[in-house]
Amino acid sequence: MLDSLPVLAVDLASAGTAEIAKVTGVSRAVARKLVATRRRRSLRSLDDLAELGLGSRDLERLRRGGLFEDDTRVVVTDVQPSDGPVMSDRAFTLRVSFVAGGAARPRLVSVLVSWAGEPFVVERLVSAADVRAGYVDVRFGRPQSLPTGPARFDVSLFGDGGGEATFRITCAVLPSNPLSVGLSPNAHFVTGTFSARGVRQGSAFVTAINVTVFNGDAGAAAMTGGFTWRFWDGGVGGSLVEQGNGSFGGAFSVPAHGTWGGWIVFTSPSGSGVFNKYEDREDMTIEIELNRSGGGSVRGTITCRTMFRFGLNIIRVDAELWTNQERQDLIDASFTTRSIYEARDVTHDIDRWLIEHARAGNFGVINSESEARDLFEQWSATGSSIDVFVVHNIVGTGFDGLAGDIPGPTSHSGRESGVVVSKSGFVDGAGQKRLNIPYLGMLIGHEVGHYLGLVHVSEAGNLMLSSSGQTDTHLNYDPQYRTIIRHGWMRID
Repeated sequence: MLDSLPVLAVDLASAGTAEIAKVTGVSRAVARKLVATRRRRSLRSLDDLAELGLGSRDLERLRRGGLFEDDTRVVVTDVQPSDGPVMSDRAFTLRVSFVAGGAARPRLVSVLVSWAGEPFVVERLVSAADVRAGYVDVRFGRPQSLPTGPARFDVSLFGDGGGEATFRITCAVLPSNPLSVGLSPNAHFVTGTFSARGVRQGSAFVTAINVTVFNGDAGAAAMTGGFTWRFWDGGVGGSLVEQGNGSFGGAFSVPAHGTWGGWIVFTSPSGSGVFNKYEDREDMTIEIELNRSGGGSVRGTITCRTMFRFGLNIIRVDAELWTNQERQDLIDASFTTRSIYEARDVTHDIDRWLIEHARAGNFGVINSESEARDLFEQWSATGSSIDVFVVHNIVGTGFDGLAGDIPGPTSHSGRESGVVVSKSGFVDGAGQKRLNIPYLGMLIGHEVGHYLGLVHVSEAGNLMLSSSGQTDTHLNYDPQYRTIIRHGWMRID
């Protein structure tokens, strides 16, 4: 998304003639008239300005650029690093400049930081001195410092009167050392984790990466344009899979305190070392080494892996008793399940099925594990996909979801061939029956995890906690990711 652009705004209750004219675009004569009127009585709203006999164009300019005494709005006018460029692994400060109406004293600024790792939030209370200054400095200490690469800051400013203003900036975190290389997933082939993706195209795998050279020095850095590439198994220095040389088409220069960007596409045909590693469902590390014109080199690395795919048959049981809203909520819950797995580089197709009331028998409400297994045995959908039966309720069992086995079979026959979950739900304030979308999405994901071979764990926030809640959605790399990609119904995307 695009960055926010700096904006101009002014507090009409306190600003001088020159500032009002400059910010709003009205003439100095109009600004003087406003200031003179303000000395006699308060300007609480646009209605007070209308009584001054101003033209419609001036009123609109003041409305757009001015804040009044009764105004609950807050405006973030700009956000910039205040200590120069953001440098890797060093503390830094973001200066949040703002203007607020008289009824909207700013109280809190919150900054969401998105980078190559897990997003995090830094918050700071706004003091009276900050309000007088018109800005608040948000300090990021050493624990919140960032590595070289792109970073995005989503800033929210909250005021007393319920007002909220937002602002977004992105920047390149420059290396504290003079030069470094950052590798990132190509925009078209991004996996859930920050890794490059090997995509099957015909009889080959294609891996596309972006290359960014970061210059933290005060002088430009001259590069030859040539590079050496290596695919490693087990990380750099492990087993070398393949290597070769390439060129960006000629020498280039990285500006002082700036960046240069390019991209590389690797095509690995059937029988090649890289192809075989992808086919064997193994991760690799790509290393790119670029040469400086005056001698020396600089390197960057990124993990590369394939995206895996499986299938889910989402089956509504006792279908006519579902409301339209419940059906939509189930669709949204299944997309929640997909997002949980895609965060760990595994996606799935969804086919939707139903069992009519007349044919569902007593399966609309499951009363025992044995009855759940009767459902698996008597009903199934088609294809190499996991059957997920969604029933109205599961009672008297102590569980609200069950997987047929760990791992489940690669067939639709037998008493282990499925997953069942309770839709449960609630009635909202408008009297409409709803499903708890985040929880149901997690619950489906949890039981499907068992079917794919995962057991319960004690890791906080993990999807496979024995009593997982709607915010427990994490899957770890080893052993969970390494386990599920080996299930017989899992295929390379």
